Amino acid sequence: MAGAGEGHPRLGAAAGAPGGRAPPEGRNALWALFMDPDRRASMPTWEAAVRRAVAGFRLDAARAADRSEFDALVAQLQAASPEFARLWSEHDVVETPSMLKVILLPELGPIEFENVTLTYSEPDGRELRVSFYAPRPGPGLERMRKLFPRSGGA
Repeated sequence: MAGAGEGHPRLGAAAGAPGGRAPPEGRNALWALFMDPDRRASMPTWEAAVRRAVAGFRLDAARAADRSEFDALVAQLQAASPEFARLWSEHDVVETPSMLKVILLPELGPIEFENVTLTYSEPDGRELRVSFYAPRPGPGLERMRKLFPRSGGA
């Protein structure tokens, strides 16, 4: 299967794929969660999602060998988003390797995904993350199959 967004740009953007035509700050998933109204509209559980994202970002910042890029993004988001500033001031920390994500697409309706993120950490603090999204069985899966029909093979 293609990477998130390669087959359907709105699905990829809603799932968190970086936008190729977006300005650099818009390619950051945390920035997009707060600053992209289309992204927000596609997430029926936006408040819970951003709360989890901010708490996870705080954990990543704490683990980083060099926090300067984290601190710069925090300063930009605090200036641009009162909602981010409020959540950041709560000092929550969380690690969420798997979760259910619901994405609302106007042409498909709500689609539920099981999301698992695998992380490989280098001793110097650098990380590689790979996220997998699998549609959950049910009506959303059937709608996804119509959008992404299987081609060839089994």
